[in-house]
Amino acid sequence: MRSVHSLFALLLLFSLLPPSVPRAHAQTLTPGQTDCSTPRRSLLTWLSNLGEDDPHPQAASRCFDWRGANLEREERGRTVGRLKAVLDARGIYVALDEIPDDVELESGRLYQPFPNSFPDLRIERVGEEWLVTRDTVRAIPRLHADTFALDVDSWINAGPHFLRQHVLGLMWWQVLSFVALLLIAYLMRAVVVRFLTGQGSRLLASQRMYIEPDLIRRAASPVGTLMIVLFLSWALPLLRFGVGTNQMLFFGLRVAAAVAGVVVIYRLVDAACDVWAKRAALTETKLDDQAVPLVRKSAKVMTIILGVIFVLQNMEVDVGSLLAGASLGGLAFSLAARDTVANLFGSLSIFADRPFQVGDWIKVEGVEGVVEEVGMRSTRVRTFYRSLVSVPNAKVADAVIDNYGRRDARRDTFRLGILYSTTSEQMEAFCDGIRAILHNNEKVQKNGFEVHFAAFAESGLEVLVYYFLEVSSWSDELRQRHLVYLEILRLAESLGVDFAFPTRTLHVASAPRLGEAFEPRRVEVDALSSAVRDYASGGSKARPLGPKISSGYYPGVSAARGPEPSPDESTGAR
Repeated sequence: MRSVHSLFALLLLFSLLPPSVPRAHAQTLTPGQTDCSTPRRSLLTWLSNLGEDDPHPQAASRCFDWRGANLEREERGRTVGRLKAVLDARGIYVALDEIPDDVELESGRLYQPFPNSFPDLRIERVGEEWLVTRDTVRAIPRLHADTFALDVDSWINAGPHFLRQHVLGLMWWQVLSFVALLLIAYLMRAVVVRFLTGQGSRLLASQRMYIEPDLIRRAASPVGTLMIVLFLSWALPLLRFGVGTNQMLFFGLRVAAAVAGVVVIYRLVDAACDVWAKRAALTETKLDDQAVPLVRKSAKVMTIILGVIFVLQNMEVDVGSLLAGASLGGLAFSLAARDTVANLFGSLSIFADRPFQVGDWIKVEGVEGVVEEVGMRSTRVRTFYRSLVSVPNAKVADAVIDNYGRRDARRDTFRLGILYSTTSEQMEAFCDGIRAILHNNEKVQKNGFEVHFAAFAESGLEVLVYYFLEVSSWSDELRQRHLVYLEILRLAESLGVDFAFPTRTLHVASAPRLGEAFEPRRVEVDALSSAVRDYASGGSKARPLGPKISSGYYPGVSAARGPEPSPDESTGAR
């Protein structure tokens, strides 16, 4: 809204400036004199003989090619006057200093003074003279009708006399008409913005897309400004301002149109990214949620860069020369920004490969924590001691990433030490009980755990426990470990199994009396041999499959309790 007010104030200021006389009009010939020997002198003949003080319309028409046009001399004078009025109304200066004064031109026999802004005006070499072409002469009535859509002169002449009085270099009707045009343009803009906001909201609702109404209104606002520019471009020629005033007014309109067009694209980027953000929130992955602000920033930066170039072109700035002059500086800048570019491509690689997503627990480049944001330059990781570490994306893209967040299960493994006084039956029951506990926990993978008597350690007998938990967060993992450990502790209490801890036992024997020798314990060789045979194959004490306490609760085995062991099984006979 502020930009629209500024535009209105600027146009009002331009309208109050006195009419300017272009440089071409100041370089006049003697009244009535004609010279069509060069393109520059042909245009000078036309313009200098249409001065307001001493006009010579018949002389002004001398350098026009009237072949095929059945017009009287008076009508020819009015026709060339209409062409000048068209140029003045469109704010087009005829700068004679830029018109060639050479007989031979690189373009050959045809020359266009304004190839972009007014291509209909062309000058052609006919014999030894340069004349305004027959096509231009035939196009004058159409150009005049397109420029002056309404016959304002008839209305003004029929109105009160004070409307034709001058104030600040303009007539009263011009000032009042300009103020009225601004008011009409302001109301038109308000109607357009309101209409687009309402229709846009209904259209998006029908497509099941929701965007904030304020964002739709802000996107419609520059469209309303474009409508103002179109309306004023059509209406300003009707006010018959001087060519200098019209040039400034149309320059302002071109810049306003370019800026409004850039703002429209800028706001559409916001709207499109909002729709994308809502759709990304419905997906399981969080990386696309993080991609939205990155794409939003990148698109906005590109829109601004291209928009500045577009606005400069509309301000008639030679952008090509400007960019060429900045090439050396751009080279130095590119060398200085080498790391920034590498990080940008690193971020693109992360989004394309998706090695992790926001919220994942990762370890990269010696940093371990939870991913909070993937930006254009770096990836931000929240460590477990709550600091925030930024890792350059170029390093992340080339590094080995350990993604704990993508684990399908979380492993837990430990060794339990129990006293050497534990019997073999207690050991087997203890291992079976731990397997039963793991079978009974719904978060434990049922086909991947191991519980075994693993080692004779220095301080006790060791039991290896190895299993996986199907949980999604560290808090859940700790909670399930807590529950498993409690069950193991209760099992040990039930079985009378005591846990070992690092200890050293010192046995002190009384010293033998003087003259008495220490006699070690001696076992007969036959008894030793018999004991060894008892643990061999078929021996009475052999239990190669362990004592039968239960079904064992091994992975993949039914958790139901097995039958009571038979007398033969209890003795180990097979």
